[in-house]
Amino acid sequence: MNANLSYIKKLTVLATKTLFKCYLLAILSTVLYLIVGYLLLRSNADGAFFSMTGSLQTVGKFLWLIGLILLPILLFLFSNKYVFSTVASKVIEERQDDLIIPALDKILLVYQSNQPDLVQNAGDYTFAKLKLINEVKNTKIENPWIKRIVVFGLNKISFDSLDLDNNNNFYDIVKSKFIAVLEMLTDADNRPFWVCIAIQWLIILFIWFAGSDASLVSG
Repeated sequence: MNANLSYIKKLTVLATKTLFKCYLLAILSTVLYLIVGYLLLRSNADGAFFSMTGSLQTVGKFLWLIGLILLPILLFLFSNKYVFSTVASKVIEERQDDLIIPALDKILLVYQSNQPDLVQNAGDYTFAKLKLINEVKNTKIENPWIKRIVVFGLNKISFDSLDLDNNNNFYDIVKSKFIAVLEMLTDADNRPFWVCIAIQWLIILFIWFAGSDASLVSG
């Protein structure tokens, strides 16, 4: 019990640190995006923020406003997704065999005893998977990170006609596909987050270019 609580604490600290770094960077970038973009747009319009003197400046202002609304939301979503994938990859690397797989086996065993004849055709596969996910959510698992990883893995499982043609056991298919999904989580990917940051500053560069172009034309 103490070892499990210690591991939960370790994962929580890792998640908190990662989330703090992502949020801090996202907030700093967004605040600078707001200030720099506003000052450039106001400068381009000779001090009147709502006055646009050219089509490029109008496009720049539109992009800036869209980015101001949409990009912070995406940064928030991608930050949380990256935190989960970071923790998940850590658990998979360190404790897949003694924490994740036993938790799945426990759920499958309980579910199989309650619904032994549920899976008989293609339609039943998807229905059974949804019921299995619901079973996981309602089952007490001491480590909340393990529960989230199991739910995520089950959600990612998809069934094909080959599974039915081979008349494979549903629970064997679930376990093998679940392990395959875990292998996809071994590398945390933060590229979508950085793409959003890059888009913010590409919009700022576009606004600056639009203002410089307008100055050259007027000059």
